[in-house]
Amino acid sequence: METHEEGEVMSWTGRAFVFGLAIFMAVTVSSIVEAQPAKDITEEVIVGPGSVSVATKKDIMMSFGALVRFIPTSESKWDFGMSDNLKGNSFFGGKYTERLFETHSNESGTVRGGYIRNEDKIYFNAMPTDRKWSFYAALEYDRPIDTDTVDNRGGRGDNSNFGLERLNVSVALPYGTRFHAGWDVWGFDHYEGASMVYADDNAGFWLDGQAGPVTYSIGYFKLAENNFQTSLAKTIGNYEFAANDDDRDLIAAYADYKINDKHKVKFFYGYDRIRGIPVRDFYTAAWGAAQSATGLSMAKIYDLLGLDGSAPDPTDPDFPFAYGATKVVSAGSPKTDSHHIGSYYVGNFGPVELFLEGVYQFGSADKVQNLKYSKYDISAYALAADVAVELKDWIGFSLKPHIGVLYTSGDDDPNDDKLKGYNGIENAQRFSNRWGGENTIIGDTNFVLGTALYGYLPEFYGNGTPIFTGGLQNFAGYGNGRGDNPGLTMVSVGLTAAPKKFIIYRTNVNNFWWNEDIKVKSFVYPYAETWVKSGFVGTEWDNELTVALHKNVFVKGQASFFFPGEVIEDVTAALGAKSDDTASRIAAELIWNF
Repeated sequence: METHEEGEVMSWTGRAFVFGLAIFMAVTVSSIVEAQPAKDITEEVIVGPGSVSVATKKDIMMSFGALVRFIPTSESKWDFGMSDNLKGNSFFGGKYTERLFETHSNESGTVRGGYIRNEDKIYFNAMPTDRKWSFYAALEYDRPIDTDTVDNRGGRGDNSNFGLERLNVSVALPYGTRFHAGWDVWGFDHYEGASMVYADDNAGFWLDGQAGPVTYSIGYFKLAENNFQTSLAKTIGNYEFAANDDDRDLIAAYADYKINDKHKVKFFYGYDRIRGIPVRDFYTAAWGAAQSATGLSMAKIYDLLGLDGSAPDPTDPDFPFAYGATKVVSAGSPKTDSHHIGSYYVGNFGPVELFLEGVYQFGSADKVQNLKYSKYDISAYALAADVAVELKDWIGFSLKPHIGVLYTSGDDDPNDDKLKGYNGIENAQRFSNRWGGENTIIGDTNFVLGTALYGYLPEFYGNGTPIFTGGLQNFAGYGNGRGDNPGLTMVSVGLTAAPKKFIIYRTNVNNFWWNEDIKVKSFVYPYAETWVKSGFVGTEWDNELTVALHKNVFVKGQASFFFPGEVIEDVTAALGAKSDDTASRIAAELIWNF
């Protein structure tokens, strides 16, 4: 009854939002603001990329463009050498290969070692000369290439990867506002910020506007929809499909105040309504995936462990894997409400740029099962700062060194009812222009470092209460976004140099510490649990050289290295294979963009 009532309240809220939006648009559509006629669609900001203008006989302007990237990549010791140091042991009784922790997921799929990634985008844009509406769509193919993937248009078997990556349609409304629908990049603090709260291309609706020096946006985004399956068969016995409004929704807004040409401040707020994500650590997710893949029934596992009244059978080859069931976490799917409120400031004082950001995360996780408490309060925060100096006036070309710091709170008490480990709505530090980059090791999923794609936070680790309080939806339910994570301190030192207008070199040395102790489960039988002390995690050194061969053709060279500290040595020992080798990623990018 309680679940039904709460679901009805949220459903009513959703219906009210849609109804109010419909009324607003119906009332205002007759008074759309007139604008100065557009002359060149390729220079308009309300559409997407694409530099080729298409002539039409009517007042609708069109353009298209494309991005092609080939990225030969070579990775080494992504697991810091764990695969070489198992010493005859195996992960989960041999159900996983020794390369488990070398495996990682990025936008192109699940990869390891050496591969050639190919990303292709085709852009289409349309709008009338009065700008009263706009259309932007991008088709994308993104896969490591071989005969199979190219012959099957990106898929293995008959699954195609070439699909609608971006869609953004808009209509102009009164008072300088514009309504958008689709999925395109929207966020709070990516690029010029610390990228520690939210930025993604999730599907939804948003309203942009401007009032004097303030630009603002408010949006509603659907991160997960439970009332959808691809076939009737998948709905049978599916509790989440039958549940009422058991989705993940985001309601968010920001206001960007430009004080003057040298100073600006941005305020933001996000309500992350999280449903249908089970309390689960990475160990439990990996064990469950192996159990499902190998077809070993739970009845057989209970029999091997003697949980069905029979005697345990340690001599059975499957017993070491079955024993792992004694360490899994099962605590239901809480009803979690997480809020983020914060701001950042960017100011220029001559050649010096100052950046400051702060955010507070609060809320609660209710209806938790099989843990010490049925309700946990969320109380966490994150801070960031960066100082950069432009030396062009002194040396004759752009040279911009910087030093920055990022701090997120960690959970310091596994026995209380507080979740103090900070998570953004999505952790995406690699999208910060200050210390990010697609070429990072830590930001391209690394299970030893405890990071999901895009983020630097150790969100796969914690001290015993793996409740999801935020994080990338693609990994949700697999142990990421833990509200009991240890928190992170990062000190970043780097520079960007452009000695010629066609050459840019960028380097960052990012140093990492975890702020609190964590409990790590071994993936090697008999699956011990070890407390790992907080401390120095290691240093990542990222390098990228970009050379423009033409205004539309570029070549990049990338080299990244992660030098592990004592915490990684302790973590790998706790996981089952003590290691401290240097991880590396060497890559090139061949880019055509028009």
